[in-house]
Amino acid sequence: MPADLSTLPARGDPQLAADIRDVLDRLSPEHRAVLVLRDVEGLDERAAAELLGVRVGTVKSRLSRARDTFRKAWTS
Repeated sequence: MPADLSTLPARGDPQLAADIRDVLDRLSPEHRAVLVLRDVEGLDERAAAELLGVRVGTVKSRLSRARDTFRKAWTS
């Protein structure tokens, strides 16, 4: 069954921004950093790894955990 997208908040909605910030604030600093660098700033794994001073594999594993944690917090 397709989702009813008419109930989603509009882009730029201040409440949506506050809700996203709240969930991001609940992530560990390491997970928040990698999630923002990859999904908000659009950096690739290598650039994020270099900026964070970690290996690419570390970025990938942190990103996976960060996305999972974000998803769970968003739906709870």
